[in-house]
Amino acid sequence: MISIKINGNDLSSLIDWASLSLDQELTNVVDVLSFNYSKYGDRVYIPAINDEVELYEGAGKIFGGYITNIVESNVSNADGILYAVQASDYSCAFNSILATKSYANQTIAAIITDLISSFAPDFTTANVIGSFVITKIVFNEMYLVDALKKLADIVKYDWHVDQNKDLHFFPQMTNIAPFSLTDTGGNHINETLSRTIDGTQIVNQVKVRGGESDGDTYTDVITVNGSNSSIFVLPYQFSNLTIQVDTGSGYVAKTVGQDFHDDPSTKDCLYNNNDKTIKFPAVLGDGNKIKFSGNPKVPVMSIISNQGSIGLYGLREKMIDAPNIIDMATARQRAKAELLAYQYGCKEITFDTYSSGLRVGMIINLNSVRRSVNESYVIKKITFQAQTPTNFYYSVDAITTNQQQLVNLLQKLVTKDQGSLDDSVIAETILTDMSDVDITEIIRKISPLLDRVDLSLSETINKDPLGAGVEPTWVLSPYTPTSAADPKRPGRLDISLKLY
Repeated sequence: MISIKINGNDLSSLIDWASLSLDQELTNVVDVLSFNYSKYGDRVYIPAINDEVELYEGAGKIFGGYITNIVESNVSNADGILYAVQASDYSCAFNSILATKSYANQTIAAIITDLISSFAPDFTTANVIGSFVITKIVFNEMYLVDALKKLADIVKYDWHVDQNKDLHFFPQMTNIAPFSLTDTGGNHINETLSRTIDGTQIVNQVKVRGGESDGDTYTDVITVNGSNSSIFVLPYQFSNLTIQVDTGSGYVAKTVGQDFHDDPSTKDCLYNNNDKTIKFPAVLGDGNKIKFSGNPKVPVMSIISNQGSIGLYGLREKMIDAPNIIDMATARQRAKAELLAYQYGCKEITFDTYSSGLRVGMIINLNSVRRSVNESYVIKKITFQAQTPTNFYYSVDAITTNQQQLVNLLQKLVTKDQGSLDDSVIAETILTDMSDVDITEIIRKISPLLDRVDLSLSETINKDPLGAGVEPTWVLSPYTPTSAADPKRPGRLDISLKLY
């Protein structure tokens, strides 16, 4: 029995079963579920972006994800709407999550567990396997899906998110299909089986040119010549750099910061990894000595070959530029994985079947006397097509491991490499609070009050301040007496003043 739940509600009876199909893709390609739904009459459900969809085959859940695409069209019923719905599996969320974090000397499993808990806490990591230790890796604003691709590519692992939001990260060729393909077994439709052999991708000697690793500790002394220098050039790029300065009284250890990152006022000197310089806040004196010690960066190069393949096909080389690899152990692992993937060419099979139980990533064996073949393939893609409300018809595409690696590498070519292992890269997280803030303003209208106050005034009148019968001294106007005792008063021509 096939059933579909949307947002937890069983809507199986409302789905057009002839339109139902599920495409499962290997590793990092999102699985897509497609179906049609018609709304008319008393049907109330309207598909919406991000609705959760679950697909069951019998009691087993085989898909979980969210609606990501809806196409609406009219139907013959005047009031009806046809919805063509596409849902992507849960891993589609990883395409919109940016990770910013750095790790040193940790296993791949520990790195993945921390990435998921930090940036996708709704997912679990119960099925993550990976004991290989990464010396150093930096994810600087890298999409979570690309971070997982990068880690899987280092050790040639597979990964996928299952129908219960659990991340699986595991070695290739470990999940065996429940049945194999034979000439008479009946597990596939006989006339649909096709096999392709491609020898153009054979590689039997692999060279990995990595970045730079930490060499043995190197120590040397710079003697200052002159008294006008505060910047000094080192012979190599260093990690774990320490600086001591002797100004005449013995060496004194200095705190070393990173140029253009640390506050100069908090450090004794700054180191610039790109131009290999150390900078002091003030010039040093002639004859002062600078002792520096650290691990110089040395180029990483690994070469591995298969003499059996070389004997069969002649020497076929491949150079891999991988500046993100900064230690020899990782470089050897990368070269070995590449050689195992390509040393005997690429093969692919396709077939259709009515038998259930297959999943992408499984290893299926083809044992055909008719073809003189006994080989194993990894299932790359399965298309589930509903024939009836109870049965699926399955179309399967399976490839050898080397062909799978080719697909992964081609995908990597079109994906911008945002991860870095450079000591000068800073993994920075900037948080912005975009919350809405509600502000309430209260305006109070106050009625005016009549304020009545009794005022008391006093007046002083000086009558004849010069004395009785004393005539003032008349002066030209304008004039203001300086006091009551001032005898001067402004006069008028027609009364108190005379012209001579």
